[in-house]
Amino acid sequence: MDFRHIRAFIAVADALSVTKAAERLHISQPPLSRHIHQLEHELGLTLFVRHRHGVTLTDAGRWLLDKARTLDSAAAEFCQSAHRLTTDESRRIRIGIGWGLWDAVNRVRVEFARDYPEVTIEARDAVCAEESTEQLRNHALDVAFGRPPFDAAVVDALPVFQERIQVAISSDHALRPPLRSGVWVRELAGDTLLLWDRHVGPVLYDRILELYAAAGVTPTLLPTPGAGPFNHAGLMLVASGRGIYLCLGVPHTGPQPAAGVSVLPVNDPGATIDVCVAKRKDEKSPVVRGFMECVWRAFPPKLAGEPAPPVGVRAAGFRTAGV
Repeated sequence: MDFRHIRAFIAVADALSVTKAAERLHISQPPLSRHIHQLEHELGLTLFVRHRHGVTLTDAGRWLLDKARTLDSAAAEFCQSAHRLTTDESRRIRIGIGWGLWDAVNRVRVEFARDYPEVTIEARDAVCAEESTEQLRNHALDVAFGRPPFDAAVVDALPVFQERIQVAISSDHALRPPLRSGVWVRELAGDTLLLWDRHVGPVLYDRILELYAAAGVTPTLLPTPGAGPFNHAGLMLVASGRGIYLCLGVPHTGPQPAAGVSVLPVNDPGATIDVCVAKRKDEKSPVVRGFMECVWRAFPPKLAGEPAPPVGVRAAGFRTAGV
């Protein structure tokens, strides 16, 4: 039995709506519905009655709900206990790193290595905030760097710096570098805007549409479900001149920047996304607390009223994390 199915059951039972439960879990409805159907098939029971206003628990669903909560809690406790038995937590810290955030994390690593030379830092890719939250919950990670939204019921996520949104365009686009060092959204009015499913990055998705609205531009949209500027399907669309992406980071194919694609920072006010550091709410590890102190030494909090400079874009003259 997959514990994702148990957590899906609990979420839908609490919300009495697949739509609302999907929003709370920051996933789309189809995979959530699939988890429920798979669980019902495995159990041989109907857990919910579906209707146009949402769902209602069946008698079997109500009876199993408390059991599911107990099982979910026991699973988290089991993972935590196993972790404590197999690792020396005082000599290891595990960090999740979102796409394109290595420079920022490396700046913290340098600070941390001075104070804790005996502690090993283990890193892994963090695909999204939802995945990082789950790994923090189950003690597979101790700290995660990424973009929101994180689950505030599970973790404390604090903004470290702001990352400037960029536009990915064809390398023969009229606005390409070095002809330009930055671009305004109004200058993109004639380009088709490629958008992935909102659940992939809801904060960035909403910010992009807000930027277009603020610029008075109604974009021609081309939905690209499952695609984005960081995979081959997205790169093909951009390099072929079929559209542009507003994105974070620089598209790569292997170790090198993607050929046929150029990126420029978006100059519009508000064209930034917070990069956050997240840890468990109940974290008591002195090593994790020490690591967090190093985060704030590497990225001192701004004074009240002081604008935060964008981080992560070198080409336009903005300060780059780690430089």
